[in-house]
Amino acid sequence: MLRLRTFLVGLMVVFVGTFAFAAGEQEVEEVDLQIGIAPREVGDTFPEKIAEFEEQNPQVNVDWLEVPGVPGEQKSLYVTNLVGASDEPDIMALDVIWPGEFIANNWTIPLNDYFTDEELADFNPALLDAATVNGEVHAIPYYQNAIHFFYRRDLLDDYGLDVPTTWAELEEKADIILEGEDDPDMVGYSSMWAEIEGLFMNYLQFLWGAGGQIVDDAGNIVIDTPEGEQALEQMVGMLERGTAPDSLLTYDPNDAQTVFRQGRTPFLVVQGFVWDLLTADDSPVADVVEMGSVPVFDGVDPETTPRHATGAWMFAINPHSEHPDEAAELIRYLTTEENQVRLAIETGNLPPRVGMEDHEELLAEKPIAEQQFKNFNLGNVRPSMEAGEDYSELSSIMQRYIHGALLGEMEVDEALQSAQEEADALLGQ
Repeated sequence: MLRLRTFLVGLMVVFVGTFAFAAGEQEVEEVDLQIGIAPREVGDTFPEKIAEFEEQNPQVNVDWLEVPGVPGEQKSLYVTNLVGASDEPDIMALDVIWPGEFIANNWTIPLNDYFTDEELADFNPALLDAATVNGEVHAIPYYQNAIHFFYRRDLLDDYGLDVPTTWAELEEKADIILEGEDDPDMVGYSSMWAEIEGLFMNYLQFLWGAGGQIVDDAGNIVIDTPEGEQALEQMVGMLERGTAPDSLLTYDPNDAQTVFRQGRTPFLVVQGFVWDLLTADDSPVADVVEMGSVPVFDGVDPETTPRHATGAWMFAINPHSEHPDEAAELIRYLTTEENQVRLAIETGNLPPRVGMEDHEELLAEKPIAEQQFKNFNLGNVRPSMEAGEDYSELSSIMQRYIHGALLGEMEVDEALQSAQEEADALLGQ
């Protein structure tokens, strides 16, 4: 009996010890987490932020998947992995126009259980809306950007001109400057009017600046409208009147900023990333470039009318991730106010947070942020959520017909009618 009792006690010791060892192992079980984002979006200190997170969460190892800098290539990589039910990457950085498609295909998970209503309320509501279906938020904004209006302060001062607030004023003042400069290499206006996503963004800023909308109260895409015609007529007219050069129809964002940077135009409309290029030490216009708000049409209030096409990069979680809790914690860490301000100071990519226009440190380091935040507050998001998984095709339709009208291949009304018909067929409206 003694021998049996001794055996049982020994067995219990072994069992308890084994259980304790297993429990201890579980407590310190390491988690491998992968985040996909392009290097150009995060700055040089991103590895430091990852290391800081790992130090605070020693059980988590973070692998940075450096996805391509071209958005279309990033998206293809994600989609390939998602269709194959891969759990990599756990966290995906999404362009603001992608969530509608990703949500429709169940390629993201709702984040409301991971972020409180109070936390979500700190972010730009328009950006959150671009990733929200039925009250469920599927992506958290990392930074925001927009189309902005740039102008040459020296040229306006030389001719005693104020900053134009309407498209009519811009054309009038461009004519005065071009006539006075008498330089055959100068043009009145530069932007990105090639058949690319930027062209659709450009058209929308004209549409919104006319007081129009591309989404009606019922959530339908509306293209063939009086404001739409006014917007496209203005773009066509700028080519016909010589304010914009024909070569504009081949310009991407870099082409557009190059013309301005070379001192060959007084006015530029393009994304905000060009500010650092325009103000670099080797830029001929570094000391004379300023930023304002995109013009509107006569009769529309420039102080209250949203018309800046805004964008953002946002973090979403792969539905196949084995570690959504840890993924959410990494997203929370990267999107804290402190880390988003650090990103802004380093890269110029501004925090997508409410009230940041009063952030003293940020404004001291990036004075231009004051105007950028003003423009964000006058911004609209492209209709990616309304179009859902059909957004890319909708944008292609718009690009094709807008470009066709600008090339003179069709009349404005014909272009908008045809675009409406194809959009209706695509979206089942």
